[in-house]
Amino acid sequence: MRSNQYLNVSDEVRSVVEPLFAIGTAYERVHAARLARTVELLVQMKPAGRLLELGTNGVVPLALKELCPDLEVVVTHFDTSRPVDGEMKHGIGGRKLMLRTICVDLESDVIPVDDGYFDAVLCGEVVEHMEIDPIFMLSEVNRVTRSGGRLLVTTPNVLSSRGLAKIISGIEPYFYMQYHRSREYYRHNYEYTVPSLTKLLKAAGYDPTVWTEDLFEDGIPAAVDQMKLAGVDVTHVGDNILAECIKASGVIDRHPVGIYV
Repeated sequence: MRSNQYLNVSDEVRSVVEPLFAIGTAYERVHAARLARTVELLVQMKPAGRLLELGTNGVVPLALKELCPDLEVVVTHFDTSRPVDGEMKHGIGGRKLMLRTICVDLESDVIPVDDGYFDAVLCGEVVEHMEIDPIFMLSEVNRVTRSGGRLLVTTPNVLSSRGLAKIISGIEPYFYMQYHRSREYYRHNYEYTVPSLTKLLKAAGYDPTVWTEDLFEDGIPAAVDQMKLAGVDVTHVGDNILAECIKASGVIDRHPVGIYV
């Protein structure tokens, strides 16, 4: 857990999200810095109209209800046994919202709304879980986002300072690739770097601004220094990649080489 959970987060956003983390599960507490920063970036975007969150743990819709009360938030859920387009309760503890919920497999199902329906989309810690076809998801996101609409993506950085420290120690640099004793599927299938995520987003028709921040744990500067001494060009070493994107066109490359074979 990062020592300063609210770095680069305004007092206004902190006052809204901090009480949510206090009643949340261990997941919300571990991800507090990332979730707070995500809400901060969304508020800075000044979203209007409709926003689609791909998957939700409840923090973003609850926070945006207070911070952007005129914004309509729609979420997706992976339970395809439920109605494709209906309503579900989402939230934390006793704080719940009834939200329009689209239940789809993001790698194979069409999102059942018209082209250009949403003004903005949040894809927070989702793309790394895609098992077979991330561009299918992003092509659907592109289709349902209006021209010039916004997309915010966050995903772990496999070449963070902690990843570099693992490499130096002879350990795989992955963030969350471990298998579960329970045999569940919820591990990362593809962990990105800034160049690979940039390539993916451009292929999907977006103009992205991509950077990294340490949003899970404090960085390890010593590992970065060792790489620099070895002559390695080390630029983006935060443990989370963030991408603010503008829809520039339709999908450009359905299967970008290097990410697909």
